[in-house]
Amino acid sequence: METHATLSILPVPGRCIWCCEPAPPHDPQRTDKSHVLHACLGNEDQQVLPPGVVCKPCNNFFSRDVDNALINFPPVRAMAALLEVMNTRRKKLFRDFFVPGVSLIPDEPSEVIDVSLDVAPARLVLDFRRPTVGRYETDYHPADLRVLSRAVHKLAFESIAWYAYVIGNAEPVDLFASTFDPMRQWVRRGEPQQKPARPWLWQFPSQDCRQSWYVEPLHFIKSRGLVQMRVLGIWLLVDVTSENHSALSSLSEHEKAPNTVRVADSMELCNA
Repeated sequence: METHATLSILPVPGRCIWCCEPAPPHDPQRTDKSHVLHACLGNEDQQVLPPGVVCKPCNNFFSRDVDNALINFPPVRAMAALLEVMNTRRKKLFRDFFVPGVSLIPDEPSEVIDVSLDVAPARLVLDFRRPTVGRYETDYHPADLRVLSRAVHKLAFESIAWYAYVIGNAEPVDLFASTFDPMRQWVRRGEPQQKPARPWLWQFPSQDCRQSWYVEPLHFIKSRGLVQMRVLGIWLLVDVTSENHSALSSLSEHEKAPNTVRVADSMELCNA
């Protein structure tokens, strides 16, 4: 007989998962809800952490200094536009403010999205052929890639929290465990500051595009905690438990899909 694991939802901790300071859920001066997937990427409160999980200072800091790095990441902006995602804050489609150098998306819907990418250590190139035409190129300074890494890891860790405190896990996770401290310090403080960025992997989609946000529960491989996510069809993989210097070896052991890019202080097409 088939059995199904019982999902366990943890009580809201009343403590910030980032700075570990008190965040009483009924104190609006100390905490409020936190969007896991950003509202401007079409999230109308589907993936939201309740008050008592992230404190207001951390939430405000991320909104001001970290989140925009992912929101403005050209592949994310491009897919949001091509999939006609609604920016719920501006009440406009992303297609209305696409990426520079690329023609506007035609009014006629297209069933085919044809975009190719190329990367160099500090350059990203997107070639659009359908349903819009053009090329977008941008250069990245290592400091920019560091902030982007922090934004991606923030999304991953808050996704774990969403499972823990909202959806439920078959095996509850202690988000305040010391094993998360290196990643926590990286996202909140940018530490260590004098070493390479914490690496992550991403894959730009070909035809397999999903508008919905999807994240797998935290899973462990050789004692390393990995989170795999899809955001607007873009596939992301991060290690949330290893030290910064060993996270790359952890990701390197994972079976990579085609067109997978490793991002740290530089970008590299893994299957080139």
